[in-house]
Amino acid sequence: MIKKYIHLQNMNPTASKSGFRPTGIILAALLTIFFFIADSGIAKAQNEGKQLFEKNCQVCHKIGGGKLVGPELLGVTERRERDWIAKFIRNSKAMIDAGDPIAVKVYEENNKVPMLTFTNLSDGEINSIIDYIEKWEPEKEKVFTVDINKREGFAHSEILRGERMFYGLIPFEQGGSTSCASCHNTVTSDSLNWNPSAADLASSFMEKDGMNIYKSMGDPTSDVMRKAHGEYKLTEQEIFYISAFLSEFSHEGLTEHKIFPNKLMLFILFAFLMTLALIDLIFTKKIKYRVIHVVVILVGLAVHMNLAVVEAQSLSRTQDYAPDQPIKFSHKIHAGDNKTDCRYCHSLVDYSKSAGIPSNNVCLNCHNVVLSGRNSGKFEINKIHRAAKTGKPIEWIRIHNLPDHVFFSHAQHANAGKIKCEKCHGDVAGMNIMKQFSDLSMGWCVNCHRDTKVNFNDNKYYSSYKKLHEELQAGTIDSVTVEQIGGLDCMKCHY
Repeated sequence: MIKKYIHLQNMNPTASKSGFRPTGIILAALLTIFFFIADSGIAKAQNEGKQLFEKNCQVCHKIGGGKLVGPELLGVTERRERDWIAKFIRNSKAMIDAGDPIAVKVYEENNKVPMLTFTNLSDGEINSIIDYIEKWEPEKEKVFTVDINKREGFAHSEILRGERMFYGLIPFEQGGSTSCASCHNTVTSDSLNWNPSAADLASSFMEKDGMNIYKSMGDPTSDVMRKAHGEYKLTEQEIFYISAFLSEFSHEGLTEHKIFPNKLMLFILFAFLMTLALIDLIFTKKIKYRVIHVVVILVGLAVHMNLAVVEAQSLSRTQDYAPDQPIKFSHKIHAGDNKTDCRYCHSLVDYSKSAGIPSNNVCLNCHNVVLSGRNSGKFEINKIHRAAKTGKPIEWIRIHNLPDHVFFSHAQHANAGKIKCEKCHGDVAGMNIMKQFSDLSMGWCVNCHRDTKVNFNDNKYYSSYKKLHEELQAGTIDSVTVEQIGGLDCMKCHY
């Protein structure tokens, strides 16, 4: 068989002329497969290194963007030995403490800010990061076949197709079973959704220098979005259609979620029943027993009176008010998990009537370094950066708002009175969505002034109350409440 096969090959003029023997064909195929696997392995390793860098290093270092917290890393593999870089990444402090001259120099050049230790990373992971830094290249501008700068002027058919894709009525070509609307709500909600709403996406897309939707959906840069969009590989044309829908949605906004008016319907129901009872009592007289008319009228009046009193008492009171803010800011993450002091953001609380709302610059003190949130990825933090770029401040919505005829000073309570923030604002450190904890009624304030004891010891603010100090020293009284220093005087709050 072998001789016959060789004889047939020798009879093939094409094979003999080209010299391309079966062995050569097999070798060429093997080389092709080898290079394909090698390229795939390199790409996979580089992608792994990129993800590790973004997760562990990007908050302090840039590649090709200049110094951030730590030094610029472009060309670091040419300036330093690879083994030294690996040791420094794993535990820079140990190298500094051991007196390594280069490590000490880097430490001093960067304001003596120590680099975090990464003993949790394996040797392979550290090498992946170094490989990524070494082989990093500026991102090449991708050429699109659609107009990625288009914001308005879409055809009705393009908007309609994008809408159907967004709601999952048309499947995506390359997979993705969940509709966009299942994560990005198009109707107002009373619960926190960390995913941006359709209105948020539309607003961000339509802003000048806003979200590059083609880059965001084509190459997600945050872990949150990578996980959420893992099954989606949208084509340029599909992103174009969704862009068309968002451009239209930016004019419409979220559909209002209306709550059924239970109290109003109860009011109308009893008004109707009382009217029927009166008509029958005076004119038609269908019901024989008048006691039924009287009971219906009395119950109706009681219900109406109760509703009127409750609604009157709650007039201008907004307890549990929790509006949607322009940025999904979690006090639980900042004040609770990260232990950020309230006064860092609300710096006027000790000196002013108002506690103050932090400016963009205060937010950027942290978020120039922290570029991605654990729940919302980069979307919400990018709003701060866009605001800083445009010079337009974030328009936060005020939650606690007293009537104009009431005087209240945070400095008086938080500074002089040493009242803790939680006393009035509740467990802010546990709130993802900030809400009004107290009803802020006059009765609530009066009761607090009656019950709250003033700390006279080592508090110069109360040094002028000599009589009360003498009574405390003599043992005539054992404590002083706010009421005793004029806390119930009308003119204190209504001047």
